[in-house]
Amino acid sequence: MLSLNTSSSTFTQPSTPVLIVGAGPTGIFAGLLLTKMGIPHRLIERQHEVSKLSKSLVIHARTLEIFHMLSHDHSHNLPKIDLINKFMNSGTFLADFHCYLGTKLFSTIPMLRNSESHFTEALLIEQSKTVTILTEEYEKLGGQIERGWELMDTRVIEEGKGEESFGVSNPQKGKTFVETTIRRVKAGVNIRSNESKVLGAIELEADLKDKEYDYEVVRSEYLIASDGGKSTVRHKLNIAFPGRTLGKNIIIYDGQVTANIPVDKILILIGDSGRTAISFPLGDNRIRLMLDCGDIAPGNDKIQEAEELTIPKFQKILDEAISPAKMQILDCKWLTYYRVNERLADRYSDKGRIFLCGDAAHVHSPAGGQGLNMGLQDAFNLTWKMSLVLKGSAPGSILDTYEAEHSEVARNIVKLSAGLFGGVIAEGFWQKLLKRFALLTAPYILPRIPQGPPMCMLRIRYRENNINRRCPTQSAPAEEFQVGVRARDGALSIICTENLRDVNEQQHLRLHDLLIGPGIFHILVFTSDMLAKDIATDLKDIRTTVAYNLSKNIETSLATWGVNWEQTQNNTGDDAKNKYRRNSNTGQSKMFMIHVITAPISQPDFETLSVLTNKSFGAGKLYLDEDAALLHRRYGIPTRGGPGSIVLLRPDSYIAYRVQGVSDSAWMDVDKYLNSILILPSKNVELRL
Repeated sequence: MLSLNTSSSTFTQPSTPVLIVGAGPTGIFAGLLLTKMGIPHRLIERQHEVSKLSKSLVIHARTLEIFHMLSHDHSHNLPKIDLINKFMNSGTFLADFHCYLGTKLFSTIPMLRNSESHFTEALLIEQSKTVTILTEEYEKLGGQIERGWELMDTRVIEEGKGEESFGVSNPQKGKTFVETTIRRVKAGVNIRSNESKVLGAIELEADLKDKEYDYEVVRSEYLIASDGGKSTVRHKLNIAFPGRTLGKNIIIYDGQVTANIPVDKILILIGDSGRTAISFPLGDNRIRLMLDCGDIAPGNDKIQEAEELTIPKFQKILDEAISPAKMQILDCKWLTYYRVNERLADRYSDKGRIFLCGDAAHVHSPAGGQGLNMGLQDAFNLTWKMSLVLKGSAPGSILDTYEAEHSEVARNIVKLSAGLFGGVIAEGFWQKLLKRFALLTAPYILPRIPQGPPMCMLRIRYRENNINRRCPTQSAPAEEFQVGVRARDGALSIICTENLRDVNEQQHLRLHDLLIGPGIFHILVFTSDMLAKDIATDLKDIRTTVAYNLSKNIETSLATWGVNWEQTQNNTGDDAKNKYRRNSNTGQSKMFMIHVITAPISQPDFETLSVLTNKSFGAGKLYLDEDAALLHRRYGIPTRGGPGSIVLLRPDSYIAYRVQGVSDSAWMDVDKYLNSILILPSKNVELRL
């Protein structure tokens, strides 16, 4: 552990369940999610001010879906946040790509749309705006970013070990926790004079002993490292970061220009030199431009790390690269060399207590705009699991699935972005010829890709693991409907008995409007056409109808789950613990919500449907599957004559478990599944502090 000798240091030993290191988009989003789930934490950031640089520009469909679901959350006693509308109002949809050979328009590649999501296009928005929106919503919930604090060292203290550190006795002997040393400069800022001027560098600079600091030793149950590609946490834990650094000389520019080609469009520009530039419009003749300047000459990488790239030098490089096209630089908000790294951390966690997220775990080229989205989805995958463990509702082993799931996703993303980037900067006669051919044919090929491009991140699938499990007594459905796939969206309407047939009188919404969260398991009950009136037997006893039996199973399940995983956690008599847990004195669990979805019915059983239509939101309320029962088909469930199905969604809206049928035995299967991944009352662990 770091040795501290300066007499100016002050020592405190605050404790927090979670320490988040790094307040970029990933760290802020992790803090926002933990706040909504009632988990106290600290979020520290080395930089004293929010970066005004544009950096990442694209928010993809899957991330927009997540923002949408969080914006519909009314389940907590917290202010309502409105992520999706803020993002939509602050950005523009990604438009067509215009390919120029010099000043001649060569081809136009239409924006790749997907048919899988309500958000058919990606959103173009600067990272500085993304950080601003996330910060505003986080602070609205009561969150606070502690700026100026930087991590110096961290380690996991295991049971019976390290009873004394920094001269302070360990009050938690017999437990396992994270001990982290942080510091804050007493005057000035934390920027070191020897820091690399190159964007994308991954090496940590040596510390300079030229300032005075205040120090803290923070103890936490968990640490989330979202401190970027240079991650101090990753370096201090000696987690390898294998991969490659491309020997390409890339320059990124952000500012206003005038040009002899239209800069209000997305451009792929190839000059007579064969060099490629990609330009994104940011409004008012301002662009973000990435320029390929060829291979880095031997020794120039070190020079670039130390020198400032000047505007005159860049103007000269730009003129030579894109001629006969011309761009005149008017001003400059950002100008930097960019080093492309393609790397994956050897492991995402240390002893199940410290977790790497975002660029700390994976870095790759900017092609496809995957990086920021991947980081946000890292946080979305990890935090709900961490919340369950801290509340004593799940074993710590559930956190192992974070690395198992997202390391594979990151590996695929790195391969995808490497392929895209390699195609853009291809050199050599045949490679350049192939690039031009690809740009020429892309307008005809890409629109025919089923479900849209892989960049939208809608087709991510997690493998079977401790959470994602097949029903052991039934055969698996087709692969696209199996556990581990994203919860697909579709149109629904709220119905009651008097307007079941009249779609125009119904309140319309989407399935993703129901999937509020975070931290909630959503159970979808698809009934096919089972709620139709049984004309053959002309049933008279309501207690024998499908609707009545379904209603009773829903009530019993919610009450049982409420006792198992909610009420037992509210009778501890410990106010500190109750802050972590949702209070429920009704026996109905807020960890679980049930939604019943019926296919269109020609002859509804009006006499019995009221037991479902009168239920409250999340407690088995009935919805009509519109668009010819599209949702039934998207989940692989027959719409006519079938037994229906129960589909259990994880809190991050991926299918965790599914069972055919909606009878008593199907509900017993769901109950067994939940008991297998969550901790029963008799095994409930003490809340972790």
